[in-house]
Amino acid sequence: MKSRQGKAWDKEEVFGILEEFYRLGCSTRKACDYAGIPHSTVATWLLADDVLQAKVTSWQNHMSTLARRNWMKQLDKGDYNASEKWLSKKEKAEFSERTETIAEVITEDISEERKEAIKKALLD
Repeated sequence: MKSRQGKAWDKEEVFGILEEFYRLGCSTRKACDYAGIPHSTVATWLLADDVLQAKVTSWQNHMSTLARRNWMKQLDKGDYNASEKWLSKKEKAEFSERTETIAEVITEDISEERKEAIKKALLD
């Protein structure tokens, strides 16, 4: 790919530059914007290379992986708060906080015909 006064971009060098931005969770477009590299150049390379796409995806997931490791470390230490948060997200049926809302519906001003239509709609 031509650029910078007719000089070709070096694929390995470009992805060496972009890796840091990808590891921060940036999209290809954002990483290219930060690095001053044409998005179209990088997009063309990615479309043609499945292995490179997988590498970029793993870099983009780096922050989530670190966060999971940190969470695991806290759980290993017996951190009650981390445990509670984990369970509330992963074991929702048993550990999530539930709130119940009770509402009173006043139907005096609704005609019987309309009530039946509402009932039918709710049961369908």
